[in-house]
Amino acid sequence: MKALNSALVAIRRSPYQSILTIFILTITFFIAYCFSMLSIGSERILSFFETQPQVIAFLKLEAKSEDLDKISQRMKEKSYVTGVKIVTQKEALAIYQKENQNDPLLLELVTEEILPASVEVAAADAKSLDAIKNDLKAETSVEDVVLQEDVVGNLIRWTNAMRLVGLFLLITLTVTSFLMIMTTISMKVSAKRKNIQVMKFIGAGNGYINRPFILEAIVTSSISSVLAFAVYYSAILYINPWIKNFLVGIIDFPIPWQFFAYQFAAGLGLAIFLGILASYSAVSRMLKR
Repeated sequence: MKALNSALVAIRRSPYQSILTIFILTITFFIAYCFSMLSIGSERILSFFETQPQVIAFLKLEAKSEDLDKISQRMKEKSYVTGVKIVTQKEALAIYQKENQNDPLLLELVTEEILPASVEVAAADAKSLDAIKNDLKAETSVEDVVLQEDVVGNLIRWTNAMRLVGLFLLITLTVTSFLMIMTTISMKVSAKRKNIQVMKFIGAGNGYINRPFILEAIVTSSISSVLAFAVYYSAILYINPWIKNFLVGIIDFPIPWQFFAYQFAAGLGLAIFLGILASYSAVSRMLKR
């Protein structure tokens, strides 16, 4: 308790240093919370699009319904296929009529006989799309195969780019925060050098000397983590209606409170670890001089 009181007194006696450190750490943890949300959200979005019907095989006009059923059955037996949907000529006509209901001329020109039946296949992941395409092309009754790989490919590239940018910012700010804590603690240790020398002279151990500085760093980083989570959670609540409308059917809403609890616990644990590591490094370095 005495060491904690000493740490709190040290924070109050150097308010500008403490505020600057808390400010930088708060930005770091805020970006970390946002980065974790974006990473998990992008994985869910990518998984959703990967499992949608992405490969469409159009059958020849002379193909029979038995051919359609055989292709569907063979594709369902593939381990990398998660779903198969059959679209008959009649269903294809209904879809066409719905899409062109405002253009009567187009509706008169198209009949059921000129629209091919098709098989839509959903892949387990993006890597399986080529295999499904090759399987469908090998079918003798298939006229053409359409692979919507550009959509998934662009999504993967954007997701990877977003992760790299977020990771770069997170690493940069984490290193900056680490150095900020080290610098702040080092200055305070240096200012108390004479007191530390007296304490060591009367037999105080390094652990006893380190404890107030380490607790100070833990308190500072913990406050930063709590502030960052408060800002992050408030921002999530504010933009939640927009996110819900944009990602409806892709991500389940409302987001479970357990997810935010895990985020907060992980962020607080990381804050404590960062504070201990940075302060211990700073104090050990100064005591060796």
